Amino acid sequence: MALTNSTVERLAEWCYKSETIANIRAQAREHFFGSDEVEAINYIADTGNVNSRERRFMGWFTFNFKLLDGRHPAELAAQVILKEPKLSLALDSIQKARYITDVVTRVRDDRGFGMELEDEKFTVNSPILSHILRKGQLISVHILPNGQDQWLVSPGWLTWPISPGPHLRPRLKTVFQPNPIEVERFLQGKTKTLEEVKNVEHPQDDTLEAAVARMSEMAKKEGKPKLIMSSQEWKNIVLSYMANNDAIGFGEEIRQRAENFSSIEEANKWLALAMNIWNTTPQPDRGGKSAIEIIRQQRGNKKS
Repeated sequence: MALTNSTVERLAEWCYKSETIANIRAQAREHFFGSDEVEAINYIADTGNVNSRERRFMGWFTFNFKLLDGRHPAELAAQVILKEPKLSLALDSIQKARYITDVVTRVRDDRGFGMELEDEKFTVNSPILSHILRKGQLISVHILPNGQDQWLVSPGWLTWPISPGPHLRPRLKTVFQPNPIEVERFLQGKTKTLEEVKNVEHPQDDTLEAAVARMSEMAKKEGKPKLIMSSQEWKNIVLSYMANNDAIGFGEEIRQRAENFSSIEEANKWLALAMNIWNTTPQPDRGGKSAIEIIRQQRGNKKS
Protein backbone atom coordinates (compact mmCIF):
# COMPACT_ATOMS: atom_id res chain seq x y z
CA MET A 1 0.00 0.00 0.00
CA ALA A 2 1.22 3.48 -0.88
CA LEU A 3 0.24 6.98 0.17
CA THR A 4 -1.25 9.01 -2.69
CA ASN A 5 -1.27 12.64 -3.75
CA SER A 6 -5.02 12.81 -3.26
CA THR A 7 -4.65 11.70 0.37
CA VAL A 8 -2.02 14.38 1.01
CA GLU A 9 -4.39 16.97 -0.46
CA ARG A 10 -7.24 15.73 1.78
CA LEU A 11 -5.07 16.05 4.88
CA ALA A 12 -4.05 19.59 3.96
CA GLU A 13 -7.64 20.55 3.16
CA TRP A 14 -8.83 19.33 6.56
CA CYS A 15 -6.09 21.28 8.34
CA TYR A 16 -6.98 24.40 6.34
CA LYS A 17 -10.72 24.29 6.99
CA SER A 18 -11.42 22.34 10.18
CA GLU A 19 -13.23 24.30 12.90
CA THR A 20 -11.54 22.08 15.50
CA ILE A 21 -8.26 23.99 15.13
CA ALA A 22 -9.62 27.29 13.77
CA ASN A 23 -8.23 29.49 16.57
CA ILE A 24 -4.79 27.87 16.41
CA ARG A 25 -4.78 28.20 12.62
CA ALA A 26 -5.61 31.91 12.83
CA GLN A 27 -2.70 32.53 15.20
CA ALA A 28 -0.40 30.46 13.01
CA ARG A 29 -1.42 32.47 9.94
CA GLU A 30 -0.44 35.73 11.64
CA HIS A 31 2.95 34.24 12.48
CA PHE A 32 3.51 32.85 8.98
CA PHE A 33 2.69 36.06 7.16
CA GLY A 34 4.22 38.33 9.81
CA SER A 35 1.00 40.27 10.35
CA ASP A 36 2.43 41.91 13.47
CA GLU A 37 5.51 43.24 11.67
CA VAL A 38 5.68 46.86 10.56
CA GLU A 39 7.72 46.48 7.35
CA ALA A 40 5.93 47.04 4.06
CA ILE A 41 5.19 43.96 1.96
CA ASN A 42 6.27 43.99 -1.68
CA TYR A 43 5.93 40.46 -3.04
CA ILE A 44 8.19 39.31 -5.85
CA ALA A 45 6.36 39.00 -9.17
CA ASP A 46 3.89 36.09 -9.43
CA THR A 47 4.26 35.06 -5.76
CA GLY A 48 1.85 37.43 -4.00
CA ASN A 49 -1.58 36.39 -5.31
CA VAL A 50 -4.00 35.07 -2.71
CA ASN A 51 -4.04 31.47 -3.93
CA SER A 52 -0.24 31.14 -3.97
CA ARG A 53 0.13 32.68 -0.51
CA GLU A 54 -2.58 30.50 1.02
CA ARG A 55 -1.20 27.31 -0.54
CA ARG A 56 2.23 28.06 0.96
CA PHE A 57 0.61 28.67 4.34
CA MET A 58 -1.40 25.46 3.99
CA GLY A 59 1.72 23.36 3.38
CA TRP A 60 3.61 24.91 6.28
CA PHE A 61 0.71 24.67 8.74
CA THR A 62 -0.10 21.08 7.79
CA PHE A 63 3.40 19.59 7.94
CA ASN A 64 5.66 22.04 9.83
CA PHE A 65 3.57 23.67 12.53
CA LYS A 66 3.32 21.87 15.86
CA LEU A 67 0.29 21.76 18.15
CA LEU A 68 0.64 22.04 21.93
CA ASP A 69 0.85 18.25 22.24
CA GLY A 70 3.77 18.13 19.78
CA ARG A 71 1.81 16.72 16.86
CA HIS A 72 1.62 18.26 13.42
CA PRO A 73 -1.89 19.23 12.28
CA ALA A 74 -1.53 16.60 9.53
CA GLU A 75 -1.32 13.88 12.20
CA LEU A 76 -4.57 15.08 13.74
CA ALA A 77 -6.17 15.16 10.30
CA ALA A 78 -5.01 11.62 9.53
CA GLN A 79 -6.55 10.28 12.71
CA VAL A 80 -9.87 11.89 11.78
CA ILE A 81 -9.93 10.97 8.08
CA LEU A 82 -8.06 7.67 7.71
CA LYS A 83 -8.39 4.13 8.97
CA GLU A 84 -5.87 1.33 9.34
CA PRO A 85 -3.68 0.27 7.66
CA LYS A 86 -3.50 3.55 5.75
CA LEU A 87 -3.48 5.54 8.98
CA SER A 88 -0.19 4.05 10.20
CA LEU A 89 1.40 4.60 6.79
CA ALA A 90 0.26 8.23 6.73
CA LEU A 91 1.47 8.95 10.27
CA ASP A 92 4.89 7.51 9.46
CA SER A 93 5.12 9.59 6.27
CA ILE A 94 4.04 12.78 8.05
CA GLN A 95 6.78 12.35 10.65
CA LYS A 96 9.32 11.96 7.83
CA ALA A 97 8.07 14.97 5.84
CA ARG A 98 10.74 17.47 4.81
CA TYR A 99 10.97 20.96 3.38
CA ILE A 100 13.83 21.30 0.93
CA THR A 101 15.15 23.74 -1.62
CA ASP A 102 16.71 21.92 -4.54
CA VAL A 103 17.31 21.94 -8.29
CA VAL A 104 15.15 19.85 -10.62
CA THR A 105 17.51 17.37 -12.28
CA ARG A 106 15.01 15.60 -14.52
CA VAL A 107 11.35 15.72 -15.50
CA ARG A 108 9.37 12.55 -16.23
CA ASP A 109 6.37 13.31 -18.45
CA ASP A 110 3.02 12.58 -16.76
CA ARG A 111 4.83 11.08 -13.77
CA GLY A 112 6.89 13.56 -11.80
CA PHE A 113 10.41 14.88 -11.43
CA GLY A 114 13.75 14.18 -9.78
CA MET A 115 16.01 16.19 -7.47
CA GLU A 116 19.51 15.67 -6.11
CA LEU A 117 20.58 17.40 -2.91
CA GLU A 118 24.30 16.67 -2.57
CA ASP A 119 24.31 13.03 -1.35
CA GLU A 120 20.53 12.55 -1.55
CA LYS A 121 18.30 11.73 -4.52
CA PHE A 122 14.54 12.16 -4.65
CA THR A 123 12.09 10.70 -7.12
CA VAL A 124 8.90 12.72 -6.77
CA ASN A 125 5.50 11.47 -7.92
CA SER A 126 3.61 14.48 -9.29
CA PRO A 127 1.99 14.26 -12.75
CA ILE A 128 0.85 17.89 -12.48
CA LEU A 129 4.32 19.29 -11.77
CA SER A 130 5.78 17.19 -14.59
CA HIS A 131 4.00 19.60 -16.95
CA ILE A 132 5.08 22.73 -15.09
CA LEU A 133 8.69 22.27 -14.02
CA ARG A 134 11.78 22.47 -16.18
CA LYS A 135 15.16 20.87 -15.67
CA GLY A 136 17.47 23.26 -13.82
CA GLN A 137 14.74 25.16 -11.94
CA LEU A 138 15.18 25.89 -8.25
CA ILE A 139 12.22 24.73 -6.19
CA SER A 140 11.26 24.88 -2.51
CA VAL A 141 8.83 22.14 -1.60
CA HIS A 142 7.36 20.02 1.18
CA ILE A 143 7.82 16.34 0.35
CA LEU A 144 6.88 13.18 2.21
CA PRO A 145 7.60 9.50 1.41
CA ASN A 146 4.79 7.46 -0.13
CA GLY A 147 6.00 4.13 1.27
CA GLN A 148 7.30 2.86 -2.08
CA ASP A 149 10.64 4.65 -2.48
CA GLN A 150 9.07 7.76 -3.96
CA TRP A 151 8.03 11.12 -2.56
CA LEU A 152 4.82 13.14 -2.73
CA VAL A 153 4.37 16.92 -2.87
CA SER A 154 2.25 18.88 -0.42
CA PRO A 155 0.50 22.17 -1.26
CA GLY A 156 2.65 25.28 -1.36
CA TRP A 157 5.60 24.40 -3.62
CA LEU A 158 7.48 27.37 -5.04
CA THR A 159 9.70 27.81 -8.09
CA TRP A 160 12.28 30.55 -7.61
CA PRO A 161 12.79 33.30 -10.21
CA ILE A 162 16.52 32.57 -10.03
CA SER A 163 18.60 29.49 -10.68
CA PRO A 164 21.90 28.78 -8.86
CA GLY A 165 25.04 28.51 -10.93
CA PRO A 166 27.13 25.33 -11.23
CA HIS A 167 29.44 26.38 -8.39
CA LEU A 168 26.55 26.78 -5.95
CA ARG A 169 24.46 23.72 -6.81
CA PRO A 170 26.72 21.14 -5.14
CA ARG A 171 26.55 23.16 -1.89
CA LEU A 172 22.82 23.88 -1.68
CA LYS A 173 22.27 21.46 1.19
CA THR A 174 24.91 23.28 3.23
CA VAL A 175 24.48 26.93 2.30
CA PHE A 176 20.86 27.41 1.25
CA GLN A 177 18.07 25.53 3.01
CA PRO A 178 15.68 28.25 4.25
CA ASN A 179 12.61 27.26 6.23
CA PRO A 180 9.12 28.15 4.88
CA ILE A 181 8.83 31.35 6.94
CA GLU A 182 12.25 32.56 5.79
CA VAL A 183 11.15 31.92 2.21
CA GLU A 184 7.93 33.89 2.77
CA ARG A 185 9.87 36.85 4.23
CA PHE A 186 12.15 36.84 1.18
CA LEU A 187 9.18 36.80 -1.18
CA GLN A 188 7.62 39.66 0.81
CA GLY A 189 10.76 41.74 0.47
CA LYS A 190 11.12 41.78 4.25
CA THR A 191 14.25 41.52 6.35
CA LYS A 192 14.72 40.48 9.96
CA THR A 193 16.63 43.25 11.68
CA LEU A 194 17.17 46.99 11.43
CA GLU A 195 20.81 46.34 10.53
CA GLU A 196 19.71 44.20 7.59
CA VAL A 197 17.29 46.91 6.48
CA LYS A 198 20.22 49.35 6.33
CA ASN A 199 22.44 46.95 4.38
CA VAL A 200 20.00 45.49 1.82
CA GLU A 201 18.89 47.67 -1.08
CA HIS A 202 15.62 47.03 -2.91
CA PRO A 203 15.60 49.84 -5.49
CA GLN A 204 12.28 51.35 -6.57
CA ASP A 205 12.95 53.92 -9.26
CA ASP A 206 10.24 56.06 -10.84
CA THR A 207 11.17 55.47 -14.48
CA LEU A 208 12.59 52.76 -16.68
CA GLU A 209 15.49 55.04 -17.64
CA ALA A 210 16.49 55.50 -14.00
CA ALA A 211 16.26 51.76 -13.31
CA VAL A 212 18.37 50.94 -16.38
CA ALA A 213 20.97 53.55 -15.39
CA ARG A 214 21.21 51.96 -11.94
CA MET A 215 21.68 48.50 -13.45
CA SER A 216 24.27 49.74 -15.95
CA GLU A 217 26.29 51.51 -13.26
CA MET A 218 26.47 48.38 -11.11
CA ALA A 219 27.13 46.07 -14.08
CA LYS A 220 29.99 48.29 -15.28
CA LYS A 221 31.45 48.42 -11.78
CA GLU A 222 31.38 44.63 -11.35
CA GLY A 223 32.28 43.60 -14.88
CA LYS A 224 28.92 42.30 -16.15
CA PRO A 225 28.85 43.70 -19.73
CA LYS A 226 25.85 41.59 -20.83
CA LEU A 227 23.69 43.46 -18.31
CA ILE A 228 24.57 46.83 -19.85
CA MET A 229 21.83 47.64 -22.39
CA SER A 230 19.72 50.55 -23.54
CA SER A 231 16.29 51.26 -22.08
CA GLN A 232 14.66 50.07 -25.32
CA GLU A 233 16.58 46.80 -25.24
CA TRP A 234 15.55 46.16 -21.64
CA LYS A 235 11.95 47.08 -22.47
CA ASN A 236 11.86 44.56 -25.33
CA ILE A 237 13.22 41.80 -23.08
CA VAL A 238 10.81 42.51 -20.22
CA LEU A 239 7.74 42.71 -22.48
CA SER A 240 8.65 39.41 -24.14
CA TYR A 241 8.50 37.69 -20.74
CA MET A 242 5.48 39.68 -19.56
CA ALA A 243 3.54 38.42 -22.59
CA ASN A 244 3.75 34.90 -21.13
CA ASN A 245 3.65 35.96 -17.48
CA ASP A 246 7.10 34.37 -17.20
CA ALA A 247 8.99 36.07 -14.36
CA ILE A 248 10.91 32.83 -13.81
CA GLY A 249 12.23 32.88 -17.38
CA PHE A 250 13.20 36.53 -16.92
CA GLY A 251 15.17 35.61 -13.79
CA GLU A 252 16.91 32.82 -15.68
CA GLU A 253 17.95 35.25 -18.43
CA ILE A 254 19.41 37.56 -15.79
CA ARG A 255 21.43 34.64 -14.40
CA GLN A 256 22.78 33.84 -17.86
CA ARG A 257 23.64 37.45 -18.61
CA ALA A 258 25.39 37.75 -15.24
CA GLU A 259 27.27 34.55 -16.16
CA ASN A 260 26.03 32.67 -13.08
CA PHE A 261 25.98 33.68 -9.43
CA SER A 262 28.61 32.76 -6.88
CA SER A 263 26.19 33.00 -3.94
CA ILE A 264 22.53 33.49 -3.09
CA GLU A 265 23.38 36.99 -1.85
CA GLU A 266 24.80 37.91 -5.26
CA ALA A 267 21.77 36.42 -6.98
CA ASN A 268 19.44 38.48 -4.79
CA LYS A 269 21.33 41.67 -5.62
CA TRP A 270 21.11 41.27 -9.40
CA LEU A 271 17.53 40.00 -9.22
CA ALA A 272 16.51 43.10 -7.23
CA LEU A 273 18.06 45.35 -9.89
CA ALA A 274 16.34 43.38 -12.65
CA MET A 275 12.93 43.46 -10.92
CA ASN A 276 13.35 47.23 -10.56
CA ILE A 277 13.54 47.35 -14.36
CA TRP A 278 10.57 44.96 -14.66
CA ASN A 279 8.44 47.12 -12.36
CA THR A 280 9.25 50.37 -14.20
CA THR A 281 8.68 49.06 -17.74
CA PRO A 282 5.59 50.65 -19.38
CA GLN A 283 3.01 47.98 -20.24
CA PRO A 284 0.99 48.47 -23.46
CA ASP A 285 -2.02 46.57 -22.09
CA ARG A 286 -2.08 48.83 -19.02
CA GLY A 287 -2.33 52.08 -20.95
CA GLY A 288 1.44 52.50 -21.05
CA LYS A 289 1.72 52.55 -17.27
CA SER A 290 4.34 50.58 -15.36
CA ALA A 291 3.62 48.32 -12.40
CA ILE A 292 5.07 50.88 -10.00
CA GLU A 293 2.83 53.62 -11.44
CA ILE A 294 -0.25 51.42 -11.09
CA ILE A 295 0.59 50.53 -7.49
CA ARG A 296 1.16 54.17 -6.52
CA GLN A 297 -2.08 55.17 -8.22
CA GLN A 298 -4.00 52.51 -6.30
CA ARG A 299 -2.47 53.65 -3.01
CA GLY A 300 -3.42 57.22 -3.83
CA ASN A 301 -7.01 56.19 -4.53
CA LYS A 302 -7.22 54.39 -1.20
CA LYS A 303 -6.00 57.48 0.68
CA SER A 304 -8.56 59.69 -1.02
